[in-house]
Amino acid sequence: MPRRSDVAAIEQELTLLIRTVEAVRRHRSYPIEPAQYLHMRTLMAEGPQTVAALAARLRLDSSTVTRQIAAMESAGLIARTPHPTDSRSHLIAPTDEGRARTEEMRIGREERIARLVAEWRDDDRRDLARLMGKFSRGLLAQIGAETVDSD
Repeated sequence: MPRRSDVAAIEQELTLLIRTVEAVRRHRSYPIEPAQYLHMRTLMAEGPQTVAALAARLRLDSSTVTRQIAAMESAGLIARTPHPTDSRSHLIAPTDEGRARTEEMRIGREERIARLVAEWRDDDRRDLARLMGKFSRGLLAQIGAETVDSD
């Protein structure tokens, strides 16, 4: 079992990080909405999907993703095409405009991160990425287990 003081320190840093990220988001202009960014990155990496598949992949409620996709379609970020084997469904995929704006956002984010960690040792940057990934995977596994337990 982890030491209580270690857990308390992690909790404090996560609270500060989340609050800081929220504050930065309110004062910055983005090429796409921050809530749409992961949707776009997922579609660009994995290809066209149904709304239900995207919602499951991102562990979001389908009704939430449906609303977000409608806004993304209105903004010209994604396009719907009929599903090739299910006439009741559509596949969603990024448009060229959506890809360009998502890339613009990714590049801007990476540039800001690069400035933040420019003075760090290479090992520290790699450790941060590794530990953040480990934490994220653990959180996703816990959420998955809680979802199964609540069914």
